[in-house]
Amino acid sequence: MANLINIGLSGLKSHQTALATTGNNVTNTNTPGYSRQEVVFESAESQLTGAGYVGSGVSISTVRRLNEEFLNTQLRSDTTVFSEQEALLQLSGQIDNLLASETTGLSNSMSNFFKALQGGAGDPSSVPERQLLLSQSESLVSRFHQLYSRLQQQSETIDQQLSASVAEVNSLASGIAELNEAITIATGAGQGSEPNTLLDERDELLRQLSEKVTVSVIPQGDNQINVFIGKGQPLVINNSSNQLAVVESKSNPTESDIAFVTAGNTQVITDDITGGTIGGTLQFRESILKDSINSMGLIATVLADTVNQQHQLGMDLENNLGGNFFVDINDPALMSSRVIGHQDNLPPMDRAVGVEVVDSSKLTTDEYELQFGGPSALDYRVVNSASGDVVTQGVLPGFLPASIEIEGISINLESGSFQVGDKFLIQPTRFGARDFAMSVDRVEEVAFASPIRTEASLGNIGNAVIGQGVMLDVTDPATNQPLSTFSVPGQITPPMVVRFTSETVYDVLDASDPSNLKPLVPPLNNQKYIPGLSNNLFTDDPGQTLASATGNAFSLQGTAVSPLPAVPIPAGPLPANGYVGQGLTVFSRDPDTGVVTSQAAAIASNESAADIAATLSKLQGVEANAYTQIEVSNFTDNGAAPPLEFNLYYVEGGVNQVLNVPSPDALNPDLIADAVNTNLALKSLGYSAVSDGNKVTLTNSNGLDIVVGAGGAAGDSFDVDKINPYDATGSSLSSQTVSGNSRVAVGGYVDVTMSDGVTLFADSNTIFQQAPPAQSSYKGFQIDIKGEAGAGDTFSIGYNTDGFSDNRNALAMVGLETSGTVSGGVSTYNEAYSQLVEEVGTFTNKTRLDTEASRALLSQSVDSWNEVSGVNLDEEAGKLIQYQAAYNASAQVISVARELFDTLLGVF
Repeated sequence: MANLINIGLSGLKSHQTALATTGNNVTNTNTPGYSRQEVVFESAESQLTGAGYVGSGVSISTVRRLNEEFLNTQLRSDTTVFSEQEALLQLSGQIDNLLASETTGLSNSMSNFFKALQGGAGDPSSVPERQLLLSQSESLVSRFHQLYSRLQQQSETIDQQLSASVAEVNSLASGIAELNEAITIATGAGQGSEPNTLLDERDELLRQLSEKVTVSVIPQGDNQINVFIGKGQPLVINNSSNQLAVVESKSNPTESDIAFVTAGNTQVITDDITGGTIGGTLQFRESILKDSINSMGLIATVLADTVNQQHQLGMDLENNLGGNFFVDINDPALMSSRVIGHQDNLPPMDRAVGVEVVDSSKLTTDEYELQFGGPSALDYRVVNSASGDVVTQGVLPGFLPASIEIEGISINLESGSFQVGDKFLIQPTRFGARDFAMSVDRVEEVAFASPIRTEASLGNIGNAVIGQGVMLDVTDPATNQPLSTFSVPGQITPPMVVRFTSETVYDVLDASDPSNLKPLVPPLNNQKYIPGLSNNLFTDDPGQTLASATGNAFSLQGTAVSPLPAVPIPAGPLPANGYVGQGLTVFSRDPDTGVVTSQAAAIASNESAADIAATLSKLQGVEANAYTQIEVSNFTDNGAAPPLEFNLYYVEGGVNQVLNVPSPDALNPDLIADAVNTNLALKSLGYSAVSDGNKVTLTNSNGLDIVVGAGGAAGDSFDVDKINPYDATGSSLSSQTVSGNSRVAVGGYVDVTMSDGVTLFADSNTIFQQAPPAQSSYKGFQIDIKGEAGAGDTFSIGYNTDGFSDNRNALAMVGLETSGTVSGGVSTYNEAYSQLVEEVGTFTNKTRLDTEASRALLSQSVDSWNEVSGVNLDEEAGKLIQYQAAYNASAQVISVARELFDTLLGVF
């Protein structure tokens, strides 16, 4: 009877516990992280009777938590991914809306700026149009500043978000460590039974931690766990936790780093953190935010640089050359702001480093790190901060200043004690939008006109037309110093005249004194002209130089003692010019590799200038121009027979020929010039003559020797002068009186034009000096002439004084809008900005798709977890009915046992 009562009591108690467990499930339906529990029933040990083993009731072995660690891990993983994508979407969406909006974006401001330029080009002398340009320029500056400010605020907000998230991580880590200890104690007190509620609380904290960062959970004994983040940094070890901290970046004080703090040591783990809101925030900062700031800075830098360069080539309302329209991108303060020294650099902190933009078209949005990694303090390398690739490396010279050029910039190391271990962050475009500002503040300073003016002489006989000219530079690109052409404000130094000596040859002369034209320094004489084509007058290579032969090149024949024949044609070679041969060496330095190569050439004695030029022109990087020119004057006839004759000797088809001008024509320079110019043979050989009534100037445009002789009596003579084209005074290089029955041979000039990096050396001081001075032939502008010119035609080149109605420079500035100026000349300003907007939009759209996909995966993981661990109210309601019926049945067993016991007592 007692056994029956015990059976009923065990069932009553067990099902009461089951009802309590089920009720607990129902009441915790909405508790985050709660895992459904169930009672595990266990049959009591049977008792042996005469009738066999008879059951003795039921007991509860444990209350089991329905939870699978695999599902927990999957849920944490999907939570991490979703939180990361959600953070990326939220942050990138803000920038996408900022840049893509017509109201807050940059496109309209840039378009309005160039529309104002177009208005100025339409009426360049209009003050209101100039004022409108300044207003739109200020609006453009303001828009760059607003965009930079918004992006910078985003960066500061990220730092605040990181601080809040790190504080949450630290709190969660402490909670998990405390629960580890509590679970261990509870497990021991329960003699192995698991503290389900504590385990649920810990799993929920782990899930919340996975929202912040990727976590790895390693189970330990006594139901404890270890938690790791990043690349194995231990956040929780048993019942102790380590802390994270937000610290100022040592390499870039404008950003914050995440550091792992343990045992008093701080280890920066920013690059190791992935996943969760922290990982997403860091990824956003290092990718789309940094790219956006740098891209805006790139556009601002290129826009300021290119507009400044073009504006400098113009002339303002005060006849001055245009200066910087926007603030100079290479202002010393701006150059210094592009470099940040690492906080771990050793003292003394005396390094002076700046970044100069040398070619804005080659700029990228990349940032770099200049590292001095040893073995000596002179060994350096420049590393791309994003990819880690080495951009360049080398060894500095043993003295400062020194420079390192990469991708459109020059890293200038001015002074200081650089040491092994030093690091410098290089940010070429980071602050470009912030530093974008106006330099011009008066309408008079706006340079719409071109400073050069060209004009054809009204007396020209040909139909050749000179172009208006195109400005290239006002400063020497190699030295950044003003070109000599524009060294004097308000004028071109010197003003120039283009004078055609024949239909196919012209000289460019110094017209400082219009009545006394002189060769330029260096000279531009005997330039070949091709009728019908566009002929450029000047070089567009800033590195081009010109060296000239300085040999006297003057040799006299002896005076005859008896009269010469009427037409003295020598049977042998004509007289030699007297040049003394020499060896020449041309050195060429490759501008990209720095490799120097050499070429040799030999000049024989008495070679004509034409032959010397042909030899030199065969050398790479060298172009030689030869011509011969003399002045013949002071024609004298003493009256004795025979009379004075003027003879010009030349070679035609290998046969010596002579042009004989007898008296009285030999005394008239005009008639001598006519005789030369009407001789077709001489014309085909490049001979021409010009007379001013007193003297005749003989020229051979090919550089052939000019041999002239005087026939007549001993007292008959004329003077031969070889004018020095390299002397600004126009003095005679050498002079000789040619008397009757004598001849003189005059050698020509050789002008050698050398490309950038090419130099010429001689082994003696004969024709060329041993180190002939090479002068720049770069004028800073280009002018062309086309059509058919006539001998004697002239064209003037001067300063465009008071040319305020000229809009050439304004049109050139307008043309920048559609020119390839960004990214190696590939993109316009608007295209570069559109590309930025597209990149941000594409990134945002991709993040949106990734967010939806990760949300779907997280939803599946939550459903899978709920299927195992979640509370199903329908199922729990069924269990309540089931356990209630079992409870009532157990009570009925007890009641029956009591009635049987009472009956038995009644019998006795």
